[in-house]
Amino acid sequence: GNFQDLVAFQKALWPIGPALSPASFLFLGDYVDRGAHSVEVVTYLLAQKLISPSKFKLLRGNHETRIQNAHSGYNPCFKDSCEKLFGHQVGHEVWESVNQVFDALPLAAIVDNSIFCVHGGIPAPSVLRSFCTGDMKPGPAALIAEINKISRDLPQPDPSQPQGDQLAWDLMWNDPAPSVSADKKVEGMGADGFGHNQSRGTAHMFSSEALDQFLRRSGFSHLVRAHEVRKTGFQVQQHSRMVTLFSSSGYCGANNEACCILACEGKLRFIRLEHNAEEVAEASAAAAEQEEGDESDDDDDIEDEPERANTFPANTGGKG
Repeated sequence: GNFQDLVAFQKALWPIGPALSPASFLFLGDYVDRGAHSVEVVTYLLAQKLISPSKFKLLRGNHETRIQNAHSGYNPCFKDSCEKLFGHQVGHEVWESVNQVFDALPLAAIVDNSIFCVHGGIPAPSVLRSFCTGDMKPGPAALIAEINKISRDLPQPDPSQPQGDQLAWDLMWNDPAPSVSADKKVEGMGADGFGHNQSRGTAHMFSSEALDQFLRRSGFSHLVRAHEVRKTGFQVQQHSRMVTLFSSSGYCGANNEACCILACEGKLRFIRLEHNAEEVAEASAAAAEQEEGDESDDDDDIEDEPERANTFPANTGGKG
């Protein structure tokens, strides 16, 4: 919901429109909730997708689900923003229509045949059986085949619900395990390098060893993901094989920056937005009125409270 930063990226990266830009643009999800302009952000992105479908690629994040973007605790959630702008009846129809688009968004992308991109993280071996057990030859084709088995229309990815999908859930929700010293192990991690994601109450966390094995087997060089706020807008992690990217500055009142990645000529370059002090102060003051907190690894001034998956009220069918 940070439309100010989206416009700033537009001015820096595609000032005369994506159709005339030599680059293509990949977005990693979480377009709505918490920010004051979720409707504007998603409207702009979908409009650009219609205008330049081959240039704009939108992945699905964990907030592109009804149960998340109808959660009033996000203050405002996407559903509340729609109803505030358009009224209860029309707003609900807009919210539902946009979520029908979210239902069909892809869950992963591959850049330059070497960079695996998702919102959350790599999936656990238990949900990639044929890929991880050797039933299929190593390489990206095996992984793509597994992901393409996921329904192209997935209103409810939560595997605890009917019609849910654990692989989709992992791609949207997984996190890297917290960093520990070489002589220590993260509590709850299995022999495969995965463990229950206790901080979120759902999905998995994965170790650097699990990431190395996944990248080696799939033939990729790096993982690029989002899902966690970072003070500088990005963080290079897990033996420099993974980048966590965050593209919304002043998140929930925190003093974090926004960043994107330029993948060009076999290199990854980081581009951070620069806001003057007055803009940052105004944005932080406005955001401070909203709900505080998201996750962090080691950024001391950012609230270390990972958001948790919301549970379904009785007989809502996952429609919020």
